Amino acid sequence: WNAMRMGPKRDVVGELENAIRAQGMKFLIALHHAENWWFFPHWRKEFDTSDPQYVGLYGPLHNLDWARQKPKSQNTLRDWLLQAKPSKDFLEKWLAKIREVIDKYQPDMLWFDLGLGGVPEKYKRDFLAYYYNKEKEWRKEVIVTYKLHSLVPGTAVVDLELGRMGELTYHDWITDTSVDDQGAWSYVQEAGFKTVKTLVHNLIDNVSKNGYLLLNVGPKPNGEIPKQAKECLLGIGKWLDVNKEAIYGTIPWIEYGEGPTQMKRTGSFSEQQEVEYKTQDIRFTTKDNVLYAICLGWPEKQVTIRALKRLYESEVSSVIMLGIDKELKWSMTKDGLVVERPEEKPCEHAYVLKIKRADPF
Repeated sequence: WNAMRMGPKRDVVGELENAIRAQGMKFLIALHHAENWWFFPHWRKEFDTSDPQYVGLYGPLHNLDWARQKPKSQNTLRDWLLQAKPSKDFLEKWLAKIREVIDKYQPDMLWFDLGLGGVPEKYKRDFLAYYYNKEKEWRKEVIVTYKLHSLVPGTAVVDLELGRMGELTYHDWITDTSVDDQGAWSYVQEAGFKTVKTLVHNLIDNVSKNGYLLLNVGPKPNGEIPKQAKECLLGIGKWLDVNKEAIYGTIPWIEYGEGPTQMKRTGSFSEQQEVEYKTQDIRFTTKDNVLYAICLGWPEKQVTIRALKRLYESEVSSVIMLGIDKELKWSMTKDGLVVERPEEKPCEHAYVLKIKRADPF
């Protein structure tokens, strides 16, 4: 079961790596094979998943008597998974495949789906150590993502599929979402697409809370990127052309933001509860001696940023809006920092106030 011997008889991953790196982009590999132990119905005789000649594709037949009684209740699913422990042979092959991917393609990022939580600690430590040692050898940064509590916090970046954090976190995290409105990881005919505004706000909110955005674009079967997806990507790029310094290389501030709009639901698979941000909603990022206040809508003539009343008046040296080359009038009041916005808009969707800070004493 190897694409070089069967199917296209081509190294599909290698060709993708070359094409992606030729565009100056990072190369990510998603790994789902830990789930193979639990995912395929080896006990269903009507499927080829139970045929011994296909174990190289679907994994070894195992726990058949127990699996026939697989519980339908989510409450008892965890107990079932714990009982259906992977064999040593399965785990050794799982680890060997990861090492093969690392050695052959030097991925910048390894993304793990569900199933990793059922892998014993020894194997998880072994693959992390192997990859992170390669990071030192390759002299470049690499990232591992995981779901739920499959790895120890701090050893990798926790991934929220189709969801986000509601508050600022101490640890890094990442959203993976799609440009379409189906939450799909492939091209879906007749799918709708998110607005550029929604995607830009998602990015800003993530970064303000110590998160990242992994954005999926599903090509058509012929490799073509759908027109609507292109429009989404170009729209994000147009916004970043003006405001990238408030995103790239920044870190969260003491508070992630302020405003009346609260997320209805947080965590993985919460996107269906997405909110519509208002003019008064503001997010913060910071870098060096600059604080960025990002308004998620075109603000009123005077913007009052209440969280900044914690600053000394002498701590603020100047305020501008990115994309407009002139200083703005501002004052520190008991309610916060009050800024007079410019008359013209430098972009769409969100507007960045760049606040330079100085030693207050």
